[in-house]
This record gives sequence, C-alpha cells and structure tokens, in this order.
Amino acid sequence: MYKLLTLLDEQPVNNNFYMPQHKSAKKRLRQSDRKKTVNKAVKSNVSTQLKAIDKLIKDKKVEESMAKLKVVMSVLHKSTKKKIMHLNKASRTISKLQKDITAISK
Repeated sequence: MYKLLTLLDEQPVNNNFYMPQHKSAKKRLRQSDRKKTVNKAVKSNVSTQLKAIDKLIKDKKVEESMAKLKVVMSVLHKSTKKKIMHLNKASRTISKLQKDITAISK
C-alpha cells in the first residue's frame, strides 16, 4: 500500500514515471526525449505550413498558393524522409492541396 502511494506522489522524470536503472536504458531515454522534441518541432512546422496554404486557398490567391505549394511539398517530403509522417498521408495531403488550387484557378 505504501509503495502504491509513493508511486502516485512521484513526479515524472523526463516525462516518465520511472528512472531507468541500466546505463543503456538511461541512454535510450535521453535519445527518445531528444527525438521527441525534434519530431514535435517538425510536426509543428508542417501544421503551420498547411494552415498558411489553406488560408491562401480560402482567400483565392492562386499565384501565392502555387508558390507556397512548393514549400509545403518540400516540408512534407522531408517529414516522410525522417519517418515522422507516412508517405501515403503526405501524398494524399499534396493531392488535396493541388485539387483545391486548381479549383480556385478556374
């Protein structure tokens, strides 16, 4: 009972409720925390770029959205290369954006 209460009172260390005992586990925890912050930054950049191009499409700015599409495609492909986003999802997103841009250009 006492052990359960102390586990509930503990604060997370490196977003985990346990501290690894082995040297390799400690290193793996550090690596995963580092990768998590990098992946979060990339995902945030992707969503920011997508919001920006969606705003351009809603405002029916064709030339600017075409230029922004190249940037968005680059960001999406880089995120798939780093295995942060699945290739099919990136392709589907690009296809949807191209379809929306052609729709406003008519």
